[in-house]
Amino acid sequence: MKYNSIKDLLFSYIKENNGIVNYEETTELILKEFPKSDWKKTHWAWYKGHITRPNGKFYSQFSEEIKNNLSQNKCVNRYNPIIPRPVKENLSETEDIYFFDNYSADVEKTIALCLGKVCHHIHPEIVNRIKTANEDYKKEFSKLCGKIDPQIFFYEGSDCVFPGVRRNINKEKVGVWKNNINETDNMILNDNTFPRHIWTFLSMNKTYNGDRWKECKFDEFELAHIFGHKVDEKNLEKKVFKQYDEKKLPYALFTSASNVVLIPNGLMKPTDKFETVKIAFYKRHLELYGNNLFSEKDFDETFAPDWYSDIVWNEPVLPDNWQEKIDNLLNYRIVYIENKYTGKE
Repeated sequence: MKYNSIKDLLFSYIKENNGIVNYEETTELILKEFPKSDWKKTHWAWYKGHITRPNGKFYSQFSEEIKNNLSQNKCVNRYNPIIPRPVKENLSETEDIYFFDNYSADVEKTIALCLGKVCHHIHPEIVNRIKTANEDYKKEFSKLCGKIDPQIFFYEGSDCVFPGVRRNINKEKVGVWKNNINETDNMILNDNTFPRHIWTFLSMNKTYNGDRWKECKFDEFELAHIFGHKVDEKNLEKKVFKQYDEKKLPYALFTSASNVVLIPNGLMKPTDKFETVKIAFYKRHLELYGNNLFSEKDFDETFAPDWYSDIVWNEPVLPDNWQEKIDNLLNYRIVYIENKYTGKE
């Protein structure tokens, strides 16, 4: 039988086999019928995603059984041929380039499964204690901060610890800028020490410095911000939340206790670059803390990867004397901010 397109062939094959198919078999069939095709694993992943995900383009065209079989990677290895890449002939000037295939879509689930086992989230009880303290501290901060809208940092439900920002605006970073107040908007420009205070207090009940960070063995980890805390890094949030208020600045997320996750060295990049991995961490955040975000509301569950339920997350812990440690952290915050804005340092 002749097929007019790869899509027609693929869909017919999937339906004939009730979704119990694999990439190798479909590839052999496609290249036999369309020998000049550039068919590759990313194409297979794209079609499979649009068949099995509720928001997929082809979701309604297949039975539930077929979609379940595809989602669960059910397959019968009838054969496993080695298929040579078809050689192009008579290349035009624009085609005379060898493009190396990007197989990252095939490993995103594996990466997410690994990250779930090794990352550390702040315990929800700690987050709730900070949220409660912030309800009182908001008034005190508003008296100190001048022209800053305190709502930016201490909106309802905020677990922001230090009302400071880390931005990539070079014109702000002149002279001695670290931990100093930016004249333009009166905000403290921080160099990433603020979120580290949270973890050193939880570990040893002391402020952050380089030696203490090593003493706590935190030099074996990196801090990952799950939701973006800069204005120009919110594109994914705008995509996966049905409501996003662009008028609300995201700076509180820089030191939001629930937004700062501890990840072993070398493993943080996927939480920055892989959309499905980032979305999996979004969903984990919402499960642990509810929606305690400022701009983002109504997460669109159709964007959650279909393998999300396979992730076994490392459960948050409550260190010994955590209440005392958090109270000391927040007392340090009070003194630090007062000294900063009154010039007592």
